Amino acid sequence: MNNRTKIYTAGVCSGNQVKENKGGYGASIFKQEEEPLQLNRGYINTTNNRMDLKAAIEALKRVPPLLPVTVYSSSQYLITGITVWIHKWIKKGKIEKNGDLWMELYRIVSIFQDIQFIHLGVNHDYGANRLATIACNYPNLSIDIEVPYIMPIKIYY
Repeated sequence: MNNRTKIYTAGVCSGNQVKENKGGYGASIFKQEEEPLQLNRGYINTTNNRMDLKAAIEALKRVPPLLPVTVYSSSQYLITGITVWIHKWIKKGKIEKNGDLWMELYRIVSIFQDIQFIHLGVNHDYGANRLATIACNYPNLSIDIEVPYIMPIKIYY
């Protein structure tokens, strides 16, 4: 019996990186013996990469870290970033883009005892892409502001 919590995420953006664009994230969370939870939110002045990261962050915040969890996404940026690139960035002491969200996701992921990230096609996301697209059309969207992130300096004595 598979008792893993499954999270399907998506981020979208129309007019990617164009001022006054609209983006959104969506996620479907399936916990054992619970009704599925769906969440989404829209923003302006964002990118699809930032929305992919926010989808994973917001979904993982709703899962107890003791539960085994698998995050599925069609975003290779998200999957490769959190499983490969993040370790290189931390070692290098620099993240070029979206450092605020990468470090938030890294902090959340690090408290999970058993977490996996798997790449899958957009047609198998259990409605996450649809949720993200719907969020783009909500009224009064918040502005997505990238907060500059500075890696802490390691001091050796």
